Amino acid sequence: MDLDDFLGNIPTRKSRSVRALPAILREAYTYNVPALIMKSSTDRLSRDGGYSFFLGTPDDAMRRIASWLITRNSDAPENLAALIRPLWSRHGREDIAMCALLLANIDHARTGTNPWKLLADSLMPHEPVEGLLLCVEEILRSGRQPPSENQMNEWLHSNGVLPTLALLCIHASMIKGRMPTEEECETLREMDELDSSELTRRIRTRVLEID
Repeated sequence: MDLDDFLGNIPTRKSRSVRALPAILREAYTYNVPALIMKSSTDRLSRDGGYSFFLGTPDDAMRRIASWLITRNSDAPENLAALIRPLWSRHGREDIAMCALLLANIDHARTGTNPWKLLADSLMPHEPVEGLLLCVEEILRSGRQPPSENQMNEWLHSNGVLPTLALLCIHASMIKGRMPTEEECETLREMDELDSSELTRRIRTRVLEID
Protein backbone atom coordinates (compact mmCIF):
# COMPACT_ATOMS: atom_id res chain seq x y z
CA MET A 1 0.00 0.00 0.00
CA ASP A 2 1.36 3.43 -0.90
CA LEU A 3 0.70 6.76 0.82
CA ASP A 4 -2.27 7.72 -1.35
CA ASP A 5 -3.93 4.35 -0.74
CA PHE A 6 -3.36 4.66 3.00
CA LEU A 7 -4.86 8.15 3.15
CA GLY A 8 -7.74 7.19 0.88
CA ASN A 9 -8.72 4.37 3.23
CA ILE A 10 -9.00 6.63 6.29
CA PRO A 11 -12.69 7.01 7.24
CA THR A 12 -13.99 10.55 6.85
CA ARG A 13 -14.93 10.71 10.52
CA LYS A 14 -11.39 9.95 11.64
CA SER A 15 -9.85 12.36 9.11
CA ARG A 16 -11.82 15.14 10.81
CA SER A 17 -11.10 14.08 14.40
CA VAL A 18 -8.48 16.16 16.23
CA ARG A 19 -8.12 13.29 18.68
CA ALA A 20 -7.57 10.59 16.03
CA LEU A 21 -5.44 12.54 13.54
CA PRO A 22 -2.08 12.63 15.39
CA ALA A 23 -1.86 8.82 15.36
CA ILE A 24 -2.97 8.70 11.71
CA LEU A 25 -0.37 11.27 10.72
CA ARG A 26 2.38 9.44 12.63
CA GLU A 27 1.71 6.38 10.48
CA ALA A 28 1.37 8.42 7.27
CA TYR A 29 4.82 9.91 7.85
CA THR A 30 6.38 6.45 7.49
CA TYR A 31 5.25 6.03 3.87
CA ASN A 32 7.68 6.89 1.05
CA VAL A 33 10.62 7.36 3.41
CA PRO A 34 13.70 6.73 1.23
CA ALA A 35 15.30 3.37 1.92
CA LEU A 36 18.75 4.95 2.00
CA ILE A 37 17.92 7.00 5.09
CA MET A 38 19.81 5.27 7.90
CA LYS A 39 18.04 4.99 11.25
CA SER A 40 21.21 5.92 13.13
CA SER A 41 21.35 9.21 11.21
CA THR A 42 17.71 10.12 11.83
CA ASP A 43 18.05 9.14 15.51
CA ARG A 44 21.06 11.43 15.86
CA LEU A 45 19.33 14.29 14.06
CA SER A 46 16.28 13.81 16.28
CA ARG A 47 18.40 13.94 19.44
CA ASP A 48 20.54 16.87 18.31
CA GLY A 49 17.55 18.85 17.07
CA GLY A 50 15.41 18.34 20.16
CA TYR A 51 12.71 16.39 18.31
CA SER A 52 10.83 13.42 19.73
CA PHE A 53 11.34 11.63 16.40
CA PHE A 54 12.75 12.31 12.95
CA LEU A 55 11.67 9.83 10.28
CA GLY A 56 13.04 11.56 7.18
CA THR A 57 9.70 11.88 5.36
CA PRO A 58 10.30 13.67 2.02
CA ASP A 59 8.90 17.15 1.51
CA ASP A 60 6.63 16.09 -1.35
CA ALA A 61 5.04 13.41 0.84
CA MET A 62 4.53 15.93 3.64
CA ARG A 63 2.76 18.25 1.22
CA ARG A 64 0.53 15.44 -0.03
CA ILE A 65 -0.47 14.60 3.53
CA ALA A 66 -1.17 18.28 4.26
CA SER A 67 -3.24 18.57 1.07
CA TRP A 68 -5.27 15.51 2.11
CA LEU A 69 -5.85 17.02 5.56
CA ILE A 70 -6.94 20.37 4.18
CA THR A 71 -9.25 18.77 1.60
CA ARG A 72 -10.93 16.46 4.13
CA ASN A 73 -11.49 19.44 6.45
CA SER A 74 -12.29 22.06 3.82
CA ASP A 75 -15.64 22.87 5.43
CA ALA A 76 -14.24 22.74 8.98
CA PRO A 77 -10.86 24.52 9.00
CA GLU A 78 -11.19 24.94 12.76
CA ASN A 79 -10.22 21.25 13.01
CA LEU A 80 -6.86 22.09 11.44
CA ALA A 81 -6.31 25.05 13.73
CA ALA A 82 -7.07 22.83 16.73
CA LEU A 83 -4.58 20.22 15.47
CA ILE A 84 -1.59 22.58 15.73
CA ARG A 85 -1.20 22.35 19.51
CA PRO A 86 -1.26 18.52 19.86
CA LEU A 87 1.11 18.05 16.93
CA TRP A 88 3.52 20.66 18.25
CA SER A 89 3.36 19.15 21.74
CA ARG A 90 4.34 15.73 20.36
CA HIS A 91 7.24 17.54 18.66
CA GLY A 92 8.39 15.09 16.02
CA ARG A 93 10.35 16.68 13.17
CA GLU A 94 7.54 15.79 10.80
CA ASP A 95 4.97 17.18 13.24
CA ILE A 96 6.71 20.57 13.17
CA ALA A 97 6.85 20.46 9.36
CA MET A 98 3.14 19.62 9.24
CA CYS A 99 2.36 22.51 11.58
CA ALA A 100 4.29 24.81 9.24
CA LEU A 101 2.19 23.68 6.27
CA LEU A 102 -1.07 23.99 8.17
CA LEU A 103 -0.22 27.40 9.63
CA ALA A 104 0.51 28.63 6.11
CA ASN A 105 -2.62 27.18 4.50
CA ILE A 106 -5.42 27.26 7.07
CA ASP A 107 -8.27 29.59 6.13
CA HIS A 108 -7.55 31.94 9.03
CA ALA A 109 -10.28 34.34 7.94
CA ARG A 110 -12.88 31.62 8.52
CA THR A 111 -11.37 30.31 11.76
CA GLY A 112 -10.72 33.76 13.23
CA THR A 113 -7.11 32.76 13.91
CA ASN A 114 -3.72 34.27 13.16
CA PRO A 115 -0.82 32.05 12.04
CA TRP A 116 1.75 33.97 14.10
CA LYS A 117 -0.30 33.81 17.28
CA LEU A 118 -1.03 30.11 16.78
CA LEU A 119 2.69 29.50 16.34
CA ALA A 120 3.77 31.64 19.31
CA ASP A 121 1.14 30.08 21.59
CA SER A 122 2.36 26.56 20.74
CA LEU A 123 6.03 27.07 21.53
CA MET A 124 7.83 25.16 24.26
CA PRO A 125 10.50 26.69 26.54
CA HIS A 126 13.20 25.33 24.21
CA GLU A 127 12.79 24.94 20.46
CA PRO A 128 15.14 23.94 17.63
CA VAL A 129 15.93 27.02 15.56
CA GLU A 130 15.62 24.95 12.38
CA GLY A 131 12.01 24.09 13.19
CA LEU A 132 11.10 27.69 13.93
CA LEU A 133 12.74 28.87 10.72
CA LEU A 134 10.83 26.24 8.75
CA CYS A 135 7.53 27.61 10.09
CA VAL A 136 8.44 31.26 9.52
CA GLU A 137 9.54 30.67 5.93
CA GLU A 138 6.50 28.54 5.08
CA ILE A 139 4.05 31.12 6.45
CA LEU A 140 5.70 33.95 4.52
CA ARG A 141 6.00 31.81 1.38
CA SER A 142 2.22 31.44 1.39
CA GLY A 143 1.90 35.20 0.85
CA ARG A 144 0.90 36.12 4.37
CA GLN A 145 2.09 39.34 5.97
CA PRO A 146 4.92 39.31 8.54
CA PRO A 147 4.03 39.95 12.18
CA SER A 148 3.27 43.59 12.95
CA GLU A 149 5.97 45.91 14.27
CA ASN A 150 4.26 45.87 17.67
CA GLN A 151 4.24 42.07 17.67
CA MET A 152 7.94 41.93 16.74
CA ASN A 153 8.85 44.27 19.58
CA GLU A 154 6.68 42.38 22.06
CA TRP A 155 8.46 39.14 21.18
CA LEU A 156 11.90 40.76 21.29
CA HIS A 157 11.25 41.88 24.86
CA SER A 158 9.79 38.54 25.98
CA ASN A 159 11.47 35.52 27.54
CA GLY A 160 12.14 32.04 26.24
CA VAL A 161 12.24 31.42 22.50
CA LEU A 162 10.04 34.36 21.46
CA PRO A 163 13.02 36.71 20.88
CA THR A 164 14.51 34.08 18.57
CA LEU A 165 11.18 33.80 16.74
CA ALA A 166 11.20 37.59 16.31
CA LEU A 167 14.75 37.48 14.93
CA LEU A 168 13.81 34.81 12.40
CA CYS A 169 10.72 36.76 11.33
CA ILE A 170 12.73 39.96 10.91
CA HIS A 171 15.34 38.18 8.81
CA ALA A 172 12.83 36.28 6.65
CA SER A 173 10.78 39.46 6.15
CA MET A 174 13.82 41.22 4.69
CA ILE A 175 13.50 38.96 1.65
CA LYS A 176 9.94 40.28 1.26
CA GLY A 177 11.18 43.88 1.34
CA ARG A 178 10.49 44.71 4.97
CA MET A 179 13.59 46.23 6.53
CA PRO A 180 14.12 46.01 10.30
CA THR A 181 13.29 49.14 12.24
CA GLU A 182 15.90 51.09 14.18
CA GLU A 183 14.31 49.95 17.43
CA GLU A 184 14.49 46.30 16.38
CA CYS A 185 18.16 46.61 15.43
CA GLU A 186 18.99 48.35 18.70
CA THR A 187 17.29 45.60 20.69
CA LEU A 188 19.05 42.87 18.71
CA ARG A 189 22.46 44.44 19.36
CA GLU A 190 21.88 44.08 23.09
CA MET A 191 20.67 40.48 23.01
CA ASP A 192 23.74 38.29 23.28
CA GLU A 193 21.59 35.35 24.44
CA LEU A 194 20.37 35.01 20.85
CA ASP A 195 23.88 33.88 19.91
CA SER A 196 23.38 30.48 21.53
CA SER A 197 23.63 28.74 18.15
CA GLU A 198 25.72 29.28 15.06
CA LEU A 199 22.59 29.76 12.96
CA THR A 200 21.20 32.54 15.15
CA ARG A 201 24.63 34.20 15.25
CA ARG A 202 24.76 34.26 11.47
CA ILE A 203 21.20 35.52 11.14
CA ARG A 204 21.63 38.26 13.72
CA THR A 205 24.85 39.42 12.05
CA ARG A 206 23.15 39.49 8.67
CA VAL A 207 20.25 41.59 10.01
CA LEU A 208 22.54 44.06 11.72
CA GLU A 209 24.87 44.40 8.72
CA ILE A 210 22.22 46.38 6.86
CA ASP A 211 22.08 49.03 9.55
